[in-house]
Amino acid sequence: MRATLAVVLVLLTTPSAALAQATLAIDSVHVDPPTLITLGVQVLTHGDDDHDASIAVRYRASGESAFHDAMPLYRVRPETSDMSVPEQFAGSVFELMPATTYEIELHSLDPDGFDDTRMVMATTRAVPGDPAAPHPVSVTDAASLQSALNAASAGDVITLAAGTYHGAFDIHASGTAANPIVIRGADRDAVILDGDAGGANILEIYGSYTHLESLTIQNATRALRFQGPGTIGNVVRRVHIRDVVLGIGSRDGQQDFYFADNELEGRLSWPSVYRDDGGAHANDDGIHMEGTGHVVCHNRIVGFGDAMKIETAMTRAVDFYGNDVLSAYDNGIELDTTSGNARCFRNRFTNTYATLSVQPIYGGPAYLIRNIVVNVADEQIKWHGLGTGSGPTGVIVMHNTFVTPGHAIQTATSATSHYMILRNNLWIGAPTDGRTIDWDAPIDHGDLDYDGFSPDGVMHFLGTGNYASFAAMQTAGVFEPHGVLLTGTVFASLTTPTDYHTMLPAPDATLATGSSAIDRGTPITGMDFMGIAPDLGALESGCAVPIYGIRPMGTDETNEPRGCGSVIVPMSDAGAGVDAGSGVDAGARTDSGARADGGTSTGPVSHGCGCRLGAPESSSGISLALAVLGLSLARRLRARVLRS
Repeated sequence: MRATLAVVLVLLTTPSAALAQATLAIDSVHVDPPTLITLGVQVLTHGDDDHDASIAVRYRASGESAFHDAMPLYRVRPETSDMSVPEQFAGSVFELMPATTYEIELHSLDPDGFDDTRMVMATTRAVPGDPAAPHPVSVTDAASLQSALNAASAGDVITLAAGTYHGAFDIHASGTAANPIVIRGADRDAVILDGDAGGANILEIYGSYTHLESLTIQNATRALRFQGPGTIGNVVRRVHIRDVVLGIGSRDGQQDFYFADNELEGRLSWPSVYRDDGGAHANDDGIHMEGTGHVVCHNRIVGFGDAMKIETAMTRAVDFYGNDVLSAYDNGIELDTTSGNARCFRNRFTNTYATLSVQPIYGGPAYLIRNIVVNVADEQIKWHGLGTGSGPTGVIVMHNTFVTPGHAIQTATSATSHYMILRNNLWIGAPTDGRTIDWDAPIDHGDLDYDGFSPDGVMHFLGTGNYASFAAMQTAGVFEPHGVLLTGTVFASLTTPTDYHTMLPAPDATLATGSSAIDRGTPITGMDFMGIAPDLGALESGCAVPIYGIRPMGTDETNEPRGCGSVIVPMSDAGAGVDAGSGVDAGARTDSGARADGGTSTGPVSHGCGCRLGAPESSSGISLALAVLGLSLARRLRARVLRS
């Protein structure tokens, strides 16, 4: 895949570099490897040297007649990246249903004379299931387990009886998509693979389509490693990993893995963090992935250096959602060196050093959406580069809650961050030096607005301004013209920690009744909300709180509550909908299919509150569309209210 993209780069960028061209031209459209609930799109382009074009996105499930809006595609800025990336727009459609085919409409508009609408079809992956033609195999001890692994073939369901299985194990066979090999314990806590304090991997899996489920792995350097480069479709589900230095490892080029509802316990204890010993344990990884199309969701992780990471340069289309990280000596998550449609959403991080790492992003977009981050020892977001390289480009940070001892925003690096977008976040700190914001790093085209801050204090941005107060920052007109200085009680139960050394339990970040963060955000296309405007932060008042960490048995992507995010709201066919040409919807659309109780109705399942997608268009909504996503004024002047 990387070689193919390199060839496209040469063919497409050389002509546009030789001759300036004001009008957008589309070269090709690509769908990223699909995951269970997201689809990513990449539109390779040339021309549009004045950067005034846009690509709006609508989608509908197969069999639906009405389209639903998604966030417009993000314009990638190749000139800001240390790696070669093609000219393109890219973006993701969130919170879809598994095993569903979607029609995605891409409407490209350039005032210089280009108006193009094209459709692409893509199907989300199904939640992995049992073999279509299962062949049961029972094992009771270490010898019979390894014998079964040696003889395994597609469709085998190898069930381990209760007991402790000592030693190291490996499997080289592969299953198929329809008939995976399943290795399953009779009971998660009663079936134990014990490494006897060894220095190797307790279990090594070399093939594809191998599922590991419902057992415990403990007591060695590493619990589990997927050793086969380029393997596909492996699963780790409802496994307990404990007393290890490294949890789950990987190899290059792997694709479409699914790690869900696992519990991982490493050996590091809070408040030990990176700065204490120069990063000696920075690579004691909980979940380490390489390749594309992976889904890491609803895991509970504590006691590792980096809790979760993807570590393949220029990779695309990876999802991290619903995870509950209770401590991380270094990073809660690393999206480092990804090139586009890397997605971190609906996670909760507590007791971490530098929580959300984007060191760097090559092109983007990388999405950080609706995460809760509490008790950070250093940086909430790690806007760093590699070595002397530039920092990330194309990071989109929306609807996150950050509650931190020290600065509400802490950033310290010599690397320049490019074209980042911050919207509707909560930034709450307890500084001891009077600085609420300490952004001690260069910024190139930073779009920060509609965020909430506490307390008032110095707002410091390296090379941009050192403002004595929140009001002074707003008066300067560079950052946060519509931001909010929070007052009173913000959360129902969460208080701001004053010293990171105290390990906190997983927090409840629900907003208090009457919180100054309620209804203070700006509408974002494709994200739902209650009331007259979105609330600031990760949790919208009145919407279901999503599940963090391990889901109850019988709950998966097909039926879990997802809170407020990107929500499919059924709409009436009576109206004209969004005009594919002008983008104006003059109120003709209604949402007679929406429901307030979250129950079933005609049309797709709705997750979250299912109340409003977008809002009555206002100056705030127009500002977001123009400043963030580069849409033309003509496309954004529309009024639309979807009521539940």
